[in-house]
Amino acid sequence: MVVFVFRVAALATAIGALVSRAGCAFVTNTCLGTNLFSYFTVHSVFLLILTLLLSTCYTVFAGSEPRWLTVFRALATTYVVVSGVVFAALLANAALFNYLFLVPVSSKVLHFVLPIYAAADFLLGPRRNRLGWSTAWLAMVFPALWALYTLFRGQMVGWYPYFFLNPSKVGGYQAVGVYALGLSGFILLVALLTVAVTRLPSTPVEQGKKRGHEEDSASPRSRSPEMSLASRGQPVRH
Repeated sequence: MVVFVFRVAALATAIGALVSRAGCAFVTNTCLGTNLFSYFTVHSVFLLILTLLLSTCYTVFAGSEPRWLTVFRALATTYVVVSGVVFAALLANAALFNYLFLVPVSSKVLHFVLPIYAAADFLLGPRRNRLGWSTAWLAMVFPALWALYTLFRGQMVGWYPYFFLNPSKVGGYQAVGVYALGLSGFILLVALLTVAVTRLPSTPVEQGKKRGHEEDSASPRSRSPEMSLASRGQPVRH
């Protein structure tokens, strides 16, 4: 029940933050909608919203999630955590990069609140499946496709969501490649840590539930009449 409440609250918070952030495109007209929805953070939060919706439904109706949903949650967690850490690093070094950041409340929620929640939910949430290490490599597919899309679109429209992907601001495509390589390594590291979480031993609570289930299955009510008679020392007639 606690997990359900937190996931519903996080789902509402994520949707509210995205709607508020989109106000610059659809309310105040201070940004282009096509530019807004080109940010990696926005894509990551969309994925997080979808996983929260699915995991909440499975919590209510199925009790446990399938393996593919755990993979889906691992990817979403990796992406939002990477977005939050990278954004925090850019804020801390804004003067060094000579870059101005405007951080409204919605942006703080998207970059800080949601990543912390996603990491906590994945780490502490019940009934997650054990994932293989290949999931970490799967996490590299979407960022690679997004980077190609961003570089191609940037050439077409002259706008990049992040300055380190803009060749004219960082000294050419070679510098962009260096940034991309560093980010790729960081994404892979976070993905590996996320997969490692699923391979940790079960928590005491989960172990207790498992033992309780095994004891229930071996209770006298679940035994056959022959086993019950034999346990009382009475002969079994066939």
